[in-house]
Amino acid sequence: MTAQQQAPKDYTQRFKGSSAATGQSSGKNSMADKLPDQTVHLPPIALFALGGVGSVAGLLTNVWQMVTTFVAFWVLFSPKGRAIDFQKQPVLIIICVMISFSFQLALAFLVFRLDHAWKRNKVETEHSGRAARAAVVEVVQQTDLILLWSLLGFVVDTVGDYTFISLYTAGTDTGTAIFLIFIYAVALYALSTIGFVRSLEYVWSGFAGVARQMATK
Repeated sequence: MTAQQQAPKDYTQRFKGSSAATGQSSGKNSMADKLPDQTVHLPPIALFALGGVGSVAGLLTNVWQMVTTFVAFWVLFSPKGRAIDFQKQPVLIIICVMISFSFQLALAFLVFRLDHAWKRNKVETEHSGRAARAAVVEVVQQTDLILLWSLLGFVVDTVGDYTFISLYTAGTDTGTAIFLIFIYAVALYALSTIGFVRSLEYVWSGFAGVARQMATK
C-alpha cells in the first residue's frame, strides 16, 4: 500500500494551521485541525450540493424579500378603505419597486462588504496591484456611507416585513401574531444574508477542493 492510499485526501484543508500541511500531528496545530472552520473532511460534491441548494434558496429569498417590501409599501401608499386611484398606480408601482430594490441591495452591500483586511492581504504591491490598491482605497473610504445605507435598508426591510406579515396575522391573538412576525423575519433575514453568503462559501470551497485534488494528482 502506497503512502497516498494510507490516508484519505483532505480536499479543503488550509495551507497553514493544518497538521497535514506542516507535518505536525500534535500540540496546538492538532487542536486547531479539529475546529470546523480549519479543516472540513468532505468531498467537493457535498460542498457543491449543500452550497448550491443554499445559494439558490438565498437568491430566491432575496427576491421574495423585495416582493414583501413592495407589497408592504404599496399597502402603505394605498391603505385599506381608500378608493384606488388607477391613474396613480403606475407611478406608485415604480416607487415601490425602487424602494424594495434599493434597500435590498443595501443589505447585500452590508453582507458582501469590503474591508481593510481584504485590501491588505489580497492586493499586492505589484505594478498591476498598485492600481488595484488605489481603487480599493477609494471604495473602502465610502464604507461609512454604505453602512448608513445598509442600516436604513435594514430598517426599511423590517418595516416592510412587519407590514406584509401583519396582513396575514389579522384576527389572531397578539401573542401569536408577535411570534409569527418574529419567526418570519428571522427566517427571512437569516436565509437572505448569512445563509446566502455561507452557501456561496461552500460552493467556492468545492471549487477549491477540486482544484487541489487535480493539483495533487
